Amino acid sequence: MQSISRPLAAIVLGAALAVAGAALAQPTVINVELSEYKFAPMQLSLAHGQAYVLHLTNTGGKAHDLSAKAFFQTVAFGPGGAAKVKGGDVDLDEGESVDIALTPQTPGAYEMHCTHPFHSMLGMKGQIVVR
Repeated sequence: MQSISRPLAAIVLGAALAVAGAALAQPTVINVELSEYKFAPMQLSLAHGQAYVLHLTNTGGKAHDLSAKAFFQTVAFGPGGAAKVKGGDVDLDEGESVDIALTPQTPGAYEMHCTHPFHSMLGMKGQIVVR
């Protein structure tokens, strides 16, 4: 009886560790709202080597983008992430949302802003800090 319960206990423990490991491997979701004329939050704080999903939502009444060319050049994109970033910009129409899976590779401070005319000048800018 004892020889049967040890293998069973090992299987149960192994399954529990696999579930715990999968939960730890899930990327952290960072919600970023784009509106007239701001990003919320204005500063993103990320850890290099950690997986994230940037969930960008345009809640404004006009198109916006998040431009962070230097930052996007230093990340490893997850599945489908690179296709959503064109030339370092993510364009969002009114009411649109997009998820970008990525893992920052290089510590530093990176500018983000909206490239639409006057949006940055009116306050639509911020910073991505990778530590």
